[in-house]
Amino acid sequence: MTEAKTGAAGLAATPISTIKGISVRRTAALRKLGIETWYDLITWFPRGYEDWSPVESSSELQDGLEQTFIGAIARKPQSSQRGRLSVQKAVVRVDSSAITAVWFNQPWLIQKLDQGQIYIFHGKIKRDGRYFTVQNPSFDIYDEQLPPAALKPLYPLTEGISQAMLRLWISTVLSSLKDRLPEPLPDWVRRDNHLCAVDYAINKIHQPLSAQEAEMSRYRLAFEELFLIQGGLRILKQQRLLKRISRSVVLDQELSGRISQAINQLPFDLTAAQKRTIKETLSDMQMTRPMNRLVQGDVGSGKTVVAAMAMYACALAGGQAVMMAPTSVLAAQHFSSLTSLLADCDMEIALLTGQTTAAKRREILASVADGSCHLLVGTHALLEDRVVFNDLLLTVTDEQHRFGVRQRSKLAKAEQYVPHNLVMSATPIPRTLGLILYGDLDISVIDELPKGRQPIETYTATSADRKRVYDLMRKMTDEGRQVYVICPMIEEDSENGLASAVGMFNELSQNVFPDIKVGLLHGALKPKIKDEVMQEFYEGHVQILVSTTVVEVGVDQPNAAMMVIENAERFGLAQLHQLRGRIGRGPYRSICVLLSDNKEQLARERLKTLCHSQDGFIIAEKDLELRGPGDFFGTRQHGLPIFKLANLYDDRDIIAAVGRSLDRLFEIDPELEMPQHRIMIEVLHERYGDAFPDLAL
Repeated sequence: MTEAKTGAAGLAATPISTIKGISVRRTAALRKLGIETWYDLITWFPRGYEDWSPVESSSELQDGLEQTFIGAIARKPQSSQRGRLSVQKAVVRVDSSAITAVWFNQPWLIQKLDQGQIYIFHGKIKRDGRYFTVQNPSFDIYDEQLPPAALKPLYPLTEGISQAMLRLWISTVLSSLKDRLPEPLPDWVRRDNHLCAVDYAINKIHQPLSAQEAEMSRYRLAFEELFLIQGGLRILKQQRLLKRISRSVVLDQELSGRISQAINQLPFDLTAAQKRTIKETLSDMQMTRPMNRLVQGDVGSGKTVVAAMAMYACALAGGQAVMMAPTSVLAAQHFSSLTSLLADCDMEIALLTGQTTAAKRREILASVADGSCHLLVGTHALLEDRVVFNDLLLTVTDEQHRFGVRQRSKLAKAEQYVPHNLVMSATPIPRTLGLILYGDLDISVIDELPKGRQPIETYTATSADRKRVYDLMRKMTDEGRQVYVICPMIEEDSENGLASAVGMFNELSQNVFPDIKVGLLHGALKPKIKDEVMQEFYEGHVQILVSTTVVEVGVDQPNAAMMVIENAERFGLAQLHQLRGRIGRGPYRSICVLLSDNKEQLARERLKTLCHSQDGFIIAEKDLELRGPGDFFGTRQHGLPIFKLANLYDDRDIIAAVGRSLDRLFEIDPELEMPQHRIMIEVLHERYGDAFPDLAL
């Protein structure tokens, strides 16, 4: 076996193919699990453990339980054939009892079992009086001088890779790396939090002698994971505060009065939460350090008016502001909203998307470059090099998780000054998760809905209720309302039996509602077609829109008053709440039906949570509790690494401890100049370089 280079970088650069026993075929299988290097292998953590603590005598063996026992092979194992099935049997002597071990279609096993040799076996016991059998047990040679580990790790597997293989390869690598693993945590952090050393933790999480050792190791490694990722976000924030400069947006009394006048001329009253958030945003923008603020609030809570006032302030200060949305339709909607909200403010507002004609694009780009265009709204088209601002003071991004961490600064093309940054999101994120996903942002929460928003009645239903659901859809469309039908799949798949958008569209348009205009929307359609379908729905030409979750961030259609979500158990609660927010935007009674035939208690409990609450933050907290770590609302979408160990619900105590340690770290060494703190940045680059490409070494 080739020896790995020392340090995390060396481990990450040493391929698993250098380990004895890992063939080309097994290398390909391991790659499916994301295991390509020595580092990937030793951080492929167990999902649980098998208890191999042996019983002291055969009298302790119980029918139906998985147990471990030590015994000698009483006579030569035999293999027999029953048609296409081969059966292997061995009689194991345990004190005064004989246990028959049985395997199927594994003839090679009998070559590994020698008469008279003592082995340790683990498997499900079947007991009938004085007779014992154990089917397909795992086994190892027993050595009294070297007692076996009481706990054996259980790893996530793929075809062609067994538990025994992973245990052997990981053990081989750990033996080679003994006392050579680099320690990324400063000594004082380990002391303050009573954390074991990294070498001990990595070894004992794979080869624990007790549950206590396994948990101590998991705690330390989860702490390290959270410390590095939260620390990376803190470093980004620190670099912004210490090294980047924005132009302060300071308005005199007369100009400030014009913002107050614009607010007073709105056709609605601002909520207290909106007023507070506008004040926080304008206050941030008066600083020379760049604002990096997240405005978080439920769908319809009025985030756009906050962005409008911040953008207006920039124009009044003689500069420019830009807003980027994830779809052309949503960008057009924001453009319409800004034009309406700032109708009497003498602002030049432009819209730039992939659908903008070449002549219009040239005109807009020229006005942006010479400063005559004050506010620009658009999609990813804004990221093109041809878009050059005269004096950009503020960037606004809507639905931040659609763009990811790395794109937060892509709109900022100024060299001397960086613009302030405002992020809007209707995705309810629990505070514990917000600390991770948005660790480089300050957060404002709009926790009130404007007056007039209709509560959305939410009900669960099964396939048996489908006719009643269709009758309700008919009633809604007869009254002039519009309906969404959401499906988890685009095309039909006979294996999973889930509702598909294409199949549902065909069924509804041809058989159920042939007299009603039904539209189809999903992510595989060309952008131009998607925009056309959404525009038709927005204008009321399409009465029923069958879609995948692409409408999650969609148009504001006050006339949509019903939503049916097929296979609702397949979606996260936060996502269901986000989808549900597409309706209830007008003065009409609104109904959301969660269709699911899943009878599992957890699935039913999750859906009932949505029926009983309209509060996105309560729902998100419950979602995190019920779903566990997983990929909660897409940490992948945020551009962050997936957590290998940390559970963002159960490990809230670790998150808090990490926060305290990071507070102290940046207090004593704000620029991380001390050698023991520089290691942190080096490890971040080695492990998570894709997520934190802008970290300065």
